[in-house]
Amino acid sequence: MKKIEGFYLPGMAQQQAYLFFQGVYLLMEKIHDAKLQPRLQAFSDAFMTFDTALKSIPDNHLAEKISFENNNRDKAFDAICEEADLLLAENNTFGRELKNILSSYDDLPLKTDEEKISVFNNLVAELESQLTEDSIDNVQLLSHVTRLKRSNWAYKQYLEAYKIELTGKYLTYATLRTRKEAEVAYKDVVEFINAMLIYNGDAEYADIIDQINQEIHKNRKVVQEAKETILYV
Repeated sequence: MKKIEGFYLPGMAQQQAYLFFQGVYLLMEKIHDAKLQPRLQAFSDAFMTFDTALKSIPDNHLAEKISFENNNRDKAFDAICEEADLLLAENNTFGRELKNILSSYDDLPLKTDEEKISVFNNLVAELESQLTEDSIDNVQLLSHVTRLKRSNWAYKQYLEAYKIELTGKYLTYATLRTRKEAEVAYKDVVEFINAMLIYNGDAEYADIIDQINQEIHKNRKVVQEAKETILYV
């Protein structure tokens, strides 16, 4: 006899939980049983209220810091380019080398902000190596490279923290309460469907139950992988 498998709901991150509820609801609504509908409606109302609570979280203070450091990176890069132009105008040998290095980064405007993290890290490493090898006594240029390095590092830290919050680890009383209500409503629907399968048999809805269990397996795997990541970090 098929049945919907058990799943430890609190193990999911906030956004994952909402997407899970939404996914299984779309499958459950294919079960046409009059007695199920009130429970299914209560489940829908509960996880939609949970979604509203998630969306009502105010704009994160990190967003402002991300924008600030992104602008700082761009300004530092522009300053390095200007310094290269000044050196080149003086027919400085290092100025030509610097321009050659910078020319390989002409596609920066086409990069996403996240892609720029790796690009700027590579650029900083290349410039620091060049400055050390040639013993260039250019305090201004070194200052711009240091600024680029620091801002790029800060940008990465703020962006990662922001992602953590967006993926569901940012909690408020409203999200905790409404999620718990959604979990209770989900369990009520599952218990009803499983009892219905015992009473009426599973032939009519076997495919739907399999699909629901696939969603459970998929999300259980995500939870497990998240735990393993935390253990090995």
